[in-house]
Amino acid sequence: MRSSAGHEYLTLRDAESTLECVRFRGSIRPGEETPVVGEVVLLVGRIDLYAPRSRYQMIASAIFRPGGMGLLSKELEALKQRLQAEGLFDAARKRPIPVAPEGIALVTSKSGAVLHDVLRVLRYAAPQSRLVLVHTAVQGATAPAEIVDGIQRANKLAKDEHRAGRSDAPAVILLARGGGSSDDLAAFSSEVVLRAIAASELPVLSAVGHESDITLADLVADDRAGTPSIGAARLAPNLDAVRRLPLQLAVRARDAVEILITRAAAAFESERRALVAAGPATRLERAEERLALTADDLSRAVRGHLRDALEGVQQAGILLGALSPLAVLSRGYAMVEGSDGSLVRSWRQAPAGTVIRVRLGDGEIGAQVTKSGKGGRDGGKAS
Repeated sequence: MRSSAGHEYLTLRDAESTLECVRFRGSIRPGEETPVVGEVVLLVGRIDLYAPRSRYQMIASAIFRPGGMGLLSKELEALKQRLQAEGLFDAARKRPIPVAPEGIALVTSKSGAVLHDVLRVLRYAAPQSRLVLVHTAVQGATAPAEIVDGIQRANKLAKDEHRAGRSDAPAVILLARGGGSSDDLAAFSSEVVLRAIAASELPVLSAVGHESDITLADLVADDRAGTPSIGAARLAPNLDAVRRLPLQLAVRARDAVEILITRAAAAFESERRALVAAGPATRLERAEERLALTADDLSRAVRGHLRDALEGVQQAGILLGALSPLAVLSRGYAMVEGSDGSLVRSWRQAPAGTVIRVRLGDGEIGAQVTKSGKGGRDGGKAS
């Protein structure tokens, strides 16, 4: 840098050219630090022709350092403040994410690792779920418009399939992308994408980047998952909770019956003491009538609670049966076990010559592997 009476000169060099930049003293803010030789800065200004030397030069009006809040950060902060003022981040407008939905719309790129990660989780945790891939670019200049189109297509597909009577129509959108730099994730902080998320009729679960990455899409979406795999696991059923449900319902029914019996016994004892103290036959008759009414009420209440508990146990049994691996086997799937009884999940666990046991819906088959290798294909169905 060199100075003259009215302005400062900053010379920028790159691999191809040398551009002289001029900054007039009047544009320097009070207390602003002067750049030193070798420092990397971002200049904002205009290009002008310096006639005495017949060379172009840049008239700089402002300097930004990478360590501070640059123009992009300021624009994002301004967008964040504007959307927050509109209420797009408010918890009151957000909808709950469905528990164990039968249909899931995955809005992401088909060429990335996200699709394989989500399929891997759902195959294990929710084999009954239907996964619909809505392909879109997730970075680059066209990504914001494509993501908006993907969200809208997912909503249209869900609406059409719901009208057609499909029970496994998408009930939630999993908006996902793998990790990357802030530039890679920039599409998920663009205003058009944020407004498309807010306008979505389906709930949106944002699973963009790693757990430490926060985009504005995470703030607008109905909920956020740290990674795509965590998002897929969030949409899978909690099998342990389903298994515990019948026992919990039985315990609640028992507790309700015990409370009713305790109250009836207390009422009976109170009446008995009153009769002993008073003694007239009319009071005894009235007490007997009240006792009979109490017994009828108790009987109806017990029957009602037991009936509700039985219905809950039956519903839990139906749900547990639907989620049971045996139910999956009965639909034509098979489960392969090694000779030690462990589950074979990859062809690498069963090289040629391995003795395996194939469990079917109505029995099992003993077999020996003659060929083992990578194969199969990813589809729209997590199975």
